[in-house]
Amino acid sequence: MKCFSALAAASLLGLATAVDMSGYVAGEGVDAEFKNYLDVLYYEAELSTATTGFTDFFIPNGKLIVRGRTATGSADILAFKQQLMPPNGNKHWNHLPNITTVVEDSAERKTFHVLGLIDTTYDGGNCSRAYYVSEFPIQKRADGTIDFTPKKGNLIEYNDIDINPLVSPTDIPCE
Repeated sequence: MKCFSALAAASLLGLATAVDMSGYVAGEGVDAEFKNYLDVLYYEAELSTATTGFTDFFIPNGKLIVRGRTATGSADILAFKQQLMPPNGNKHWNHLPNITTVVEDSAERKTFHVLGLIDTTYDGGNCSRAYYVSEFPIQKRADGTIDFTPKKGNLIEYNDIDINPLVSPTDIPCE
């Protein structure tokens, strides 16, 4: 019985920390390094206990925008993230990014547009799925390049433009 409990806990931990990048498709102009940046960003978003591991991605006045609510700055972003993903670990996300394109490329920033699925599982509940559209404007260095090293404080916004359906859990089962 103890072996089964340990196995179940390990399986749930895997759910909480596994970003599925298998469906990721980079469109024209998407830097190859963005895939790893996004993978680590989603990993930190999915980690219920993440604090600075998540907020260190953002510029000092960066924004987390989800379902019409905006959190600005590290403290507000962390508080909002903890509302979305409680630190007690009873909720688990798995992001499955898909088509990624560039919607803006200026001297100051480059904005990546990501379509994908998000699976949400609550302890003792079923897994349900939603579709999302997110944008990630990343601040460029003075020379016009981007440092894709995760947690470098260059993410201007994590903007979930659309999540469908808006409720969680949804009536769409995970596959």
